[in-house]
Amino acid sequence: MAEPDRLHQINLGYSPEEDRMLLRINTTGKTEYRLWLTRRYVKMLWKLLTKSVESLPDVRAQAAPETRQAVKSFQREEARQTADYSKDFEDSEAKRPLGETASLLTGVRATAGEKGTQLTLQTKDGRAINLNLEKKLLYSLCDLLISSTTQAKWNLDLKADETPAAAEPEQDGPVH
Repeated sequence: MAEPDRLHQINLGYSPEEDRMLLRINTTGKTEYRLWLTRRYVKMLWKLLTKSVESLPDVRAQAAPETRQAVKSFQREEARQTADYSKDFEDSEAKRPLGETASLLTGVRATAGEKGTQLTLQTKDGRAINLNLEKKLLYSLCDLLISSTTQAKWNLDLKADETPAAAEPEQDGPVH
C-alpha cells in the first residue's frame, strides 16, 4: 500500500510587487501548491491559528492563564528546535495542480482533527487544499506568519503569545 501524500515543506515570503504573501506548500509526493495571501486573509488565518493553539490538549488542560502561556511557550520552543529552516524549498520537479502561477486565497477554515488542526485553504476558482497541521507545524506556521508580516511591514503586530481574545476584530472592508 502506498504511503499517503503528506505535508513536507512550507515556505512563506512577501512580494512587494504584489503586496501579498506567497505561501508555497510542498508534499512528500512532490506536489506543490502556491497561494497568494492578502493582508486580510493573513489576519483571518492568524486568528484561526491562535485559536487552534489554544485548543491543543496540553494548553486547554491548564486552568490558569499563566500556566497556559508557559505550556505554549514550551511547545513553541520545542517546535523551533526541531524545525529545519536551513533547507531550501524543494520545487524542481513538483506537480502543480493549481497551475504554474499562484492562486488567490479566498477562504480559510480550521477545524480540530484527530492529529491536530485541519486547515482548509480555498482558492478563487473554488478549489480547496486541506492540510493537517500537527502541533509542530502549527507553531512553525505561526512563526512564519510573524516573520513574514514583520518583513512586509504590514503593522499587524502578530505575537507568539497572543490569545484569540487579544486578536484584533475583523472589520468589513475592501478586499484586494
